[in-house]
Amino acid sequence: MILLPKKRILLIITVVFISVFSYLLGNYEKQNTIQTVSLPVTNKIVVIDARSWR
Repeated sequence: MILLPKKRILLIITVVFISVFSYLLGNYEKQNTIQTVSLPVTNKIVVIDARSWR
């Protein structure tokens, strides 16, 4: 049988609750999405310029 001091048990429980809470909080923020519509483009020229203006 493994004997743990009371402080160590409280520390383990606290760490578990903090990790579960942070995981749930991180997933809650990721669920905010915006739906967009992708329309086909015909006879158009799209130019993407990745230059830096330095």
